[in-house]
Order: sequence, then C-alpha cells, then structure tokens
Amino acid sequence: MKNSYSNNNFEVEKLQTTIVGYGRYGNKYIGPKYAKNSYSWETVAVVDPLITKSKFSESVLGRKRPQTELFKSFEEWYENYFAKLDNNEKSRQVIEIALKPELVYSQALLYIEAGVKNIILPKPVVVNQKELSRLTELVKKHQVKAAVSSQWYYCQLPKFIKREIKRIAPNFYHKNGIPSIHKIEVDFSKENGCAYQTKPPLLELPHALQLVSSIGLADLSKDIPEVSGTDTAVNIVYRSEAIREGIHIHTNIDIKPLTYLKKQFPLWDIQERSLKIYLWENSVQPELEVDFWVKFDSSGELAIRPGKLRILDSELTDKPEILELTFQEDQLLRMNQCIYQAFAQNAAEFNNNETVLSLEKYGSIGQQIMQIMRLWEAAKNNNLDSGTKVGELLEV
Repeated sequence: MKNSYSNNNFEVEKLQTTIVGYGRYGNKYIGPKYAKNSYSWETVAVVDPLITKSKFSESVLGRKRPQTELFKSFEEWYENYFAKLDNNEKSRQVIEIALKPELVYSQALLYIEAGVKNIILPKPVVVNQKELSRLTELVKKHQVKAAVSSQWYYCQLPKFIKREIKRIAPNFYHKNGIPSIHKIEVDFSKENGCAYQTKPPLLELPHALQLVSSIGLADLSKDIPEVSGTDTAVNIVYRSEAIREGIHIHTNIDIKPLTYLKKQFPLWDIQERSLKIYLWENSVQPELEVDFWVKFDSSGELAIRPGKLRILDSELTDKPEILELTFQEDQLLRMNQCIYQAFAQNAAEFNNNETVLSLEKYGSIGQQIMQIMRLWEAAKNNNLDSGTKVGELLEV
C-alpha cells in the first residue's frame, strides 16, 4: 500500500525522501521535521558513511521512523534501493543533501546523474563560482527541480519587516537618492561554530545575506560590498544613497557569550541573530530591532526561546514606547512545506514559482557569497590593499 496524505480532500501520494548526511544538521535540525506525520514527505532512507542502526535509533527521526533504510554510500543506496524502483517511483524520489558545502557539489552530481529529479541543496550550496555555475548548468540540462534550503526566503517575517520599514521610512524603497535611514546593523554569529570546520563566509553569512535580499535592503545582483575579517569573522559594508552610514553586516563563528547568558543556558550554543535599524544619527536605540533566534527543543516540536520584533513607536504619544512582538514560527517546517508543494510542478513551473527558492533564483546570492569569500580571503591575508582592484578578485 502506497503512503499518501490528504490535500483538499484528495489523497495524494507522498514524495519519498532520502537524507544524504546525518551529522548535526541532518540529525538535529531537519531530521525532526521529516519525522512529522501528515505532510507530503515520507523518509525512506539515510545515506551517511558513519550511520549505524544504534546511532539512528537514538535520533528523533530514528525513533519515529525505525523502518528507514540506512546506507553507507551513494553506490550502496543506488544498487539496493534506487535501481529497483520503476520510473513512476523514481519520479517521486527527493534527495535532501545535509552536508557541509565542501561535499555538496560532488554528491549532488552523483544523484542528478543517477536520474533523481527532485533535490534540496543546503546553503551556501557550494564553495566557489565554478562549482555553482556547473551545478546550475547540470540542473537545467537534466530538468531537475533543485531547491535551496535558505529558511529566511520562505519565512513571512521579512515581509513584515519590509512593511514596517515602509511605514517608518516611506521614501526608502523609492530609490530617489535621498537618505531616509541613518544606519542598518546585521549580526549573525554563534558560539562553537568552528566545530563545523567550514570557513566563516559559508556558515552564518548566507543567513544574513538572504535576509538583506528578502527585505530589499540591498541588490545582491549588483552591489559590491567592502569586506574585511579574521579567521573567524567576516565584516561587510554595503553603501547606499538611501542609508547614510550604510548596511553593516557582522558574522563571527566563535563568539564568547556573556557570562550571565551562558549560566542561564549552559547546554546551548549561544547565537546572535539580529537586525537593527537606526533612522537618525542621534538615535539612542534602534527604531526597529529584530532578534531572529528561535530555539526549539530536541524534539523539534516546542519553541523554548521565541524571536522578538521591537518597534520604537512615537506616533501615538509624546514619549516613545517600545512595542514588542514575539514569534516562534517553525521556519524549517514551513520551508519544507513550500518546497514539497512546488515539487508537484514541472521544472519550468517550479523555477517560476516565487514561493520556492530554486537554484536558478539563488544564483545572485550564491555569486555574492563566492565573491565575498574571495575578498575575505584577500583581506584576511592582507592582500587587499589600495593597489588591488576589486574587479580582479571577482573574476571567475
């Protein structure tokens, strides 16, 4: 009997998902979302060279779906699972790649060339422009529906922020050359990020850039930032006529949390995920501030730390009042729902669907990340001096 779910009173066959990589992200973050019932996916396999039945049984997904098949490699998965499916069954297969960016390109190629037509790629997808261009070409050639799992694209919060910016700074999006915001600060940093063994521009920065793009603060297809950094940090400034002091983005993968905060949450890796908008030079506090960090428990069911949106409101009273709204949207679950709904379309419809971030649409952000990576490497190694042309560093 084929598994199905109800969609507007119709029974629809579930898409069958293989998770490739069962480390921190696959196990702790996306795994619990795949353990949920009554959605359009069914986890059928996990591919990871270190996976064992005992380890898998200790995870949320392993407890909920103990029948999931476990494979050590692509070859083992292909021979013992995929090759045995008929064409209709193959068309319903989804590959969710949950690996660090250094491994994504080679693994994605294996599954695409095997005939998989639905694939979910982790941000920042790859580590250089050559891999991004080649992967995009292959996806187009093989008519693969490739989605990028950048949760802030699918989240509704950027739309609320954009609407609020229009209210407090009505001319900002008109691009009339008149500054309407003094300064914007974005900070996406975390404790113990070095454990991921991924370079700083590829870890927290993609979150920040997706938000900047979704809110419409910068045009990542055109704007070239100023870049500096260290072995663990990246600092970026986007200059804009509409923002007097520009957009300042800071990411650090090795922050040292305040003592009181660490005492309060000793088992957590503390994160800083914030946006601050200052309208005036003499603003004592931001007119709009967002704390994006929503923390879920180990089951992935309960938000134990909500995010916060704060607005400094001075319209109704002479004394400014801080309005605060908490939110706890399950961004990963919402992302999965949007992606799997789009997988029901053909490749052309999928790429034109604004509710999903296809690899094609991700191109401008991906290219910007790769450019920043090169600038960061040069700045970190003291190679970016007054005699170095930015254009030379951005050449593919």
